[in-house]
Amino acid sequence: MRKSKELKSGFTLVELLVVIGIIALLISILMPALGRVRDQANRIKCMSNIRSVMQGIVMYSSENKQALPWTNWGGNYKRTNVPDPIGTAGWLYDNPGWDQWTGGVQDPDWSYLEGGMVYRYLKSREIFKCPLHTERVAPMGATEKYTSYIMNGVVCDFGAPGMFSYKATRLQINDIIIWETGESQLMNRIQGGPPYNDGASFPFEWLSERHGAKGRSVTNGKISGNGGASVGCVDGHVEWVSYKDYSDELDKPVAKPGHSRLYYSPQLQNGGWQPRPPGV
Repeated sequence: MRKSKELKSGFTLVELLVVIGIIALLISILMPALGRVRDQANRIKCMSNIRSVMQGIVMYSSENKQALPWTNWGGNYKRTNVPDPIGTAGWLYDNPGWDQWTGGVQDPDWSYLEGGMVYRYLKSREIFKCPLHTERVAPMGATEKYTSYIMNGVVCDFGAPGMFSYKATRLQINDIIIWETGESQLMNRIQGGPPYNDGASFPFEWLSERHGAKGRSVTNGKISGNGGASVGCVDGHVEWVSYKDYSDELDKPVAKPGHSRLYYSPQLQNGGWQPRPPGV
């Protein structure tokens, strides 16, 4: 009687190495794709946040004879011809004692944000921050706690005496009034101060580097990478603007005299345009 033989099977070392190599190859192919999907999701969420902010601004404007909310340039708006110790809240926050905490307070109270004109309509803290904005590095400026987004100071002629924010009807629908601002390290290098100061900025204070940038030169400020950031326009719509397109708009009144989407003051020469500081 013959004994039955059990057939034994298994992978050889070469076969195992082939399988491991195939798995590694698939991972190397899939990881960049997954990274792009994640980046796209964050970009969409960021744009959605700015869209919500713009909805709040449009609602404010529609209830205030088309006037845009105060930019928070220098804190609350205080008229020069009327005794007004409290002032009017801006788009981002309400803080009559702004001069007591700007540049110094690292952890301002949430009640300031909740008194801002946009928050009063939307009742959400989340919409003011890009999902990639997680850092709290010094010096960041007080408003960095609240927002990733900054309002264009040209809307109030950069705080010119006696000026309130323009009416939306005086501007063009594609003019940029909100953008996702650049990181604090860059602004500190250029101006010796943080970009998250009073809730409003000059356009040359640049775009965020969170979406696709590969760094910025510490000598000439030139950015590398094909990324960009979200911006909000006067009529409420939101766009994705590349670094190159934003740079072109910064230089437009010089390179191509005419209307710039970043400098559009009806009263200031060249729409309020001014040359970039060194390194921007």
